[in-house]
Amino acid sequence: MRLSSFITRWMFPALLPVLLLAQIASAQVPAAPGTAKAPVSPVIPGLSVPSQAAAPAVHEQSNDDPFGRSTPRGTVLGFIKAASSDDYDTAVQYLDTRQHGQLARKLAQQLKEVLDRDASIDLARLSRKPEGSQANPEKLNEEHVGSTSAATGNLPIRLTRVKLGDEPPVWLFSAATLAQIPDAHDNLTDLSPTEQKLPGWLQARFLTVPIWRWLVLIAAIPLVLFIASWLNKLFHPIFMKFARRVAGDKVAEHVQSIHPPLRLLLIGIVLFIFGTYLPSVLSRAIWRNVGLVVIVIGVTWFFTRIIGGFTQLYVARLKRLQSTDKIALAGLIGRLSQIGAVIIGALVLLDMRGINLTAVLTGLGIGGLAVAFAAQKTLENLFGGIMIISDRPIRIGDQCKIGLVEGNVLDIGLRSTRIRTPERTIVTIPNGQLSIMNVENFTLRDKYRFYHVLTLRYDTTAAQMQAVLGGIRRLFEDDPGVETPTARVNFIAIRSFSDDIEISAYIFAENPVRFYEAQEALLLKILGVVESAGAEFSLPTQVTKIVGAVPATASAQPSSPPAAAAGSPEARG
Repeated sequence: MRLSSFITRWMFPALLPVLLLAQIASAQVPAAPGTAKAPVSPVIPGLSVPSQAAAPAVHEQSNDDPFGRSTPRGTVLGFIKAASSDDYDTAVQYLDTRQHGQLARKLAQQLKEVLDRDASIDLARLSRKPEGSQANPEKLNEEHVGSTSAATGNLPIRLTRVKLGDEPPVWLFSAATLAQIPDAHDNLTDLSPTEQKLPGWLQARFLTVPIWRWLVLIAAIPLVLFIASWLNKLFHPIFMKFARRVAGDKVAEHVQSIHPPLRLLLIGIVLFIFGTYLPSVLSRAIWRNVGLVVIVIGVTWFFTRIIGGFTQLYVARLKRLQSTDKIALAGLIGRLSQIGAVIIGALVLLDMRGINLTAVLTGLGIGGLAVAFAAQKTLENLFGGIMIISDRPIRIGDQCKIGLVEGNVLDIGLRSTRIRTPERTIVTIPNGQLSIMNVENFTLRDKYRFYHVLTLRYDTTAAQMQAVLGGIRRLFEDDPGVETPTARVNFIAIRSFSDDIEISAYIFAENPVRFYEAQEALLLKILGVVESAGAEFSLPTQVTKIVGAVPATASAQPSSPPAAAAGSPEARG
């Protein structure tokens, strides 16, 4: 079983509830430092006055408010935690209201119920800065955090930055928003008729979510997978027929590879839809955020598979067309595109978490210098690979010699190049090292050199020599595969045991195999020319003449060695 299939079909469904519970648990807002020690008292009327003159600077540092109201995010999460715990005395501290006592607590309860019913607040994108997001330059002390429905239409949920006495400014739910909360609360509808008919145990809550909603989620995931499988069986033949026309028969395995990310994408959509109908603003934000994270991961995974599949199909097409000079470039573009898709997905996830991408990119620029120093060899190999692919001294499939390594180029990657040697071993050479080595490319030859030296016997006559030279020259002139202007046939030397003829020519051939075939045919014809001229090839032999040698008939009788002998080696024998 493939790893991706195992993860998608078994591991992810098994771990999904655990991950979601961990996400919910981690999203619970802890009490702000000092909350337990802070006095619980309503806001004093007349002191919650917005201070436009006290607009903070961009680099203002956060103050230590005991309720965590120094930032818009802290105010919203602090109110939700306090109201969810029915601690409305603390929840009042997050309201910019002149009411106090029971009226203030009732207003906090109404705000909580309005937010829980249908408010849309993206908790992850709330500003974590003391000065807020400052999205509206004309109202620097006002922050828009979401919206909800009201009798008069859409009700924006806004915070305002106020100064309470001598304390640093804090963020509170604005008085304008709170003024419309009672009317919005009066227009809240009760449970739907279907929910009213459900048994009591189904309406019970687990982790703030009714049990019947958990059951719907548990049933929805396998239902969606079943629908996806059914749609796959329905549209797969049509898509395969179209894909084969475009990319050939090898497209089937690539089509199958996109099924796991599509399943993950559908699961994310189910989680997002499920989160939209949860009963509290906190649970809606958490579950919708989980759904969006799964959707982003699924989309990123889908595009990496699509890019990888198209790259492999395009490389296979280039191999069929023998466009070896474009194979490495196509592979490089495919890898970089996949890396780019992953980076874009990561940036989207960071943006969803409310992280300032400008600061992240700036940090990456500064941190890139440190990474460059720490990973000099890696960057050297990376740029070396880009240089090799762009300059193309070698290509995939080329026969070459790099240093002492000879073989065929198997792959040119971002970090290294792999060579298949004649012994069928693979040698990996870092691109940084390869870029400074001597590279001899045999495949890029436009013609092949035919060079041989014929050694004829020492007793070859002048007529035989002229016949051999003329026959080989006519042979080259009549062969269309030989470059005639550069062909040479010369009698170059009279040596101690042979007469030498040097043959040099260039043969036009598409590849080494064709060259060896043409060379074999020429050598056979040259043998015929030598035989027809009556000449013979020489062998390196020696003849030694001994003066006063014993006749062969007396060689069997014992005798002492001759008194004097002179040896004269003859190289021409």
